[in-house]
Amino acid sequence: MKRTAKKTLELGFMAFCCAALLSCSAEAPVRTAKYAVQGLYSAVLSDDGSAALIGSIEHGGSYWVNAVNERRYNWNHAQGEYSSLLGVDIDPSGQFAATGGARTLVLWNTVTGKPDGFWNTPGDIQSLKLTQNGDYALIGLNDQTARYFDIKRGGIKQTLRTGSTVRAVDVTPDGMLGITGDDLSKVILWDMQTGEKKYEWLLNNAIASVALSADGKYAFGAAQLGNAKIWSTRTGKELTKIDTGALQYRNVTISQAVFAKDDRTILMGEVTGRVTLAQVSTGIVQKEWDIMQQKSRLTGSAVLALAYGPGNRYYAIGSNGYFNVLE
Repeated sequence: MKRTAKKTLELGFMAFCCAALLSCSAEAPVRTAKYAVQGLYSAVLSDDGSAALIGSIEHGGSYWVNAVNERRYNWNHAQGEYSSLLGVDIDPSGQFAATGGARTLVLWNTVTGKPDGFWNTPGDIQSLKLTQNGDYALIGLNDQTARYFDIKRGGIKQTLRTGSTVRAVDVTPDGMLGITGDDLSKVILWDMQTGEKKYEWLLNNAIASVALSADGKYAFGAAQLGNAKIWSTRTGKELTKIDTGALQYRNVTISQAVFAKDDRTILMGEVTGRVTLAQVSTGIVQKEWDIMQQKSRLTGSAVLALAYGPGNRYYAIGSNGYFNVLE
């Protein structure tokens, strides 16, 4: 028993040392701003990082202009109430946004701040993603499906059956390809015009996050406390295996990911608050940051939203409600 206890202490010390070394290698944000007091259910950044949409635990939905950290609109699904928004997105053009809470879905105009459509969904919304100009929304639901919604006119264009709750979704701006991640550890690539599966990949735990490159060439998927990979959408073959914990005693969860426009790099955020910039072709890490953490809280802040900014600038939003500028 003594030998076992000693070994446990040694392993714990090694894990602590590795974590300390990793922390030292990561940089801090160059600027932060607090967008919510009690934390967030959900968050998204516009493609260029100029705007943010958050689902606050205490104050519902709000749309922000990041250059001046100004809350431009308050968006909720019922007058006089603060909606619990588990899914939010801003379309690639930046002109439309969507909020999803329970079984309600609202399309908003980011110029006027007014709603352009209000719809009911057949299941509770877990995640959502808009196509260009907010024409369609791919919605992950708890009814074992993802629905491809005509969010401007109403109606379901495709029903994608996965056999399990769909936790994460993404869709290309042109609406040609969609991707889902579910509780059965499956990452599925879909033809959104036909509703047919193109490829199905199995990871080693329930799926935490998925992403597609804007041109549809690459797909990303990450499991909770498990493995993460990048695949070619043309061949279905694995391209890169992402390191999620080679130096740690267990894998970490990648909670968010976004590809660069040129497909050369991928920006990934973890539930620990670490943000990593890595090469798509090799998985080699180019740079790391740790987002703003509240010292008064025992738990860390998960990364909920990421975006590439101009030059070597990047943006991240944590579950604690902080907006972070990274360089």
